[in-house]
Formats: sequence, C-alpha cells, structure tokens
Amino acid sequence: MNQRILTIAEMIRTGMIVADIGTDHAQLPLWLLQQGKAEKAYACDVARGPLDTARKNIAACGFSEQIPVILSDGFDHVPADCDCAVIAGMGVRTAMDILTRARPRLKDLRQLLVQVNDDVPQMRRWVMENGMSVRDEMLVREHGHDYVILDIDTAVPAEYSEEQLLCGPVLTAEKKDMLRPYARRQADKLTAIMAKRGRDDDIQQDLQNRRMLWEKYAK
Repeated sequence: MNQRILTIAEMIRTGMIVADIGTDHAQLPLWLLQQGKAEKAYACDVARGPLDTARKNIAACGFSEQIPVILSDGFDHVPADCDCAVIAGMGVRTAMDILTRARPRLKDLRQLLVQVNDDVPQMRRWVMENGMSVRDEMLVREHGHDYVILDIDTAVPAEYSEEQLLCGPVLTAEKKDMLRPYARRQADKLTAIMAKRGRDDDIQQDLQNRRMLWEKYAK
C-alpha cells in the first residue's frame, strides 16, 4: 500500500464504520480490517471493473462479510450506518460534486477525509462555504507528487482567510515544519510560471501575491 493511502488509513479514528468512496482495489478497507482499526467497511466505486477486482481481493483475505462491495455513484447507495467516509485520489470538481449531492447526510458523519489531486484551496473553500471546518491536515510526498489530506469536521463551521485557504489553516498554525518544503516547491513553481508568462497584468499580480504567501512559510 502506498504512503498516501497509508496516511489516510492512519488518520481514521479507531472503531469507525468506513465508506471508501472510489475504493479501486479496496486497499484501504482491507488495511483497516487487517489492522483491527475497523470491524466493518464499505468498498464503494462507480465502476464495475475496479469493484470486481476489489471483491476478489477482499475474498482472498477472508473479509467478504466485513467489507461489502457496493456499486455506488458517490454516496448514493452507501448504507446509513456509515460514520466515516473517505474520498481520495480524484479531482476537486468530482469530489465537490459528490459531497454537494450528499450534503444532507454529511452532518451525520463523525469523520470525513478528503484528498483531491488538484486545487486543494478550492476544496478548503468548499468546506468553509458549506458550514464545515478543517480539523486536521497532513502532507504526503510520493513519487514526486505532493498530496494534501483534509480531515473535515462536518458539524463545526469556520471562516478562513485567503492565506489559510491557500496554505492550510492547520498546516500554517500547527505543522510549519511539515509545510516548509511543500511551501518551497509551491513558491518555486509560481516563480517559474511568472517567468514564462513575462507579462505585467492582474493574473501576474495574483501569482505574485500567492508566491509571497508561500515564501512566508518556505523559510
């Protein structure tokens, strides 16, 4: 299991009934059951192909009863006893669409973990605008890619500044050592984009403003 999925698994609180939405090959539910961190989990996916593989993997490990395999578009067919949901490894628009359609039932979750592959600030903004907050954040770097994992409190609202939305309210307040190398890479990436554009306009000014925020945490 890769470090990204392992970190998500370690963030899940013990004793939850977990729905892994977009489970692919069911690595996360299997690890949770094998480690005794959960007694039950749902392996959910919108595609039959990955679910067939997940079903075989689950059966091979002897967990067919504890890990039901469910064909589901987002939360559509996730059973009501689920109290923890994981949405990971997808684009921010897909994740926001899944969460928006499931908005009425999110308040019943005790834990919601989200990891999107692009535009994490937009994901944080969605959390804030929907009356939720970021309880915890973790950074994982693997095979040259950075992943930010959000632990979302669906019951407690929060207001975040543009700086917090960009860099992370928990990362900037409590995990600056973890944030520093990531901030350096983000600042360098913006420097390269600005040099390539070579124009003095509103977009360039926005890039500069974001670069300055990342530079603050890269030191």
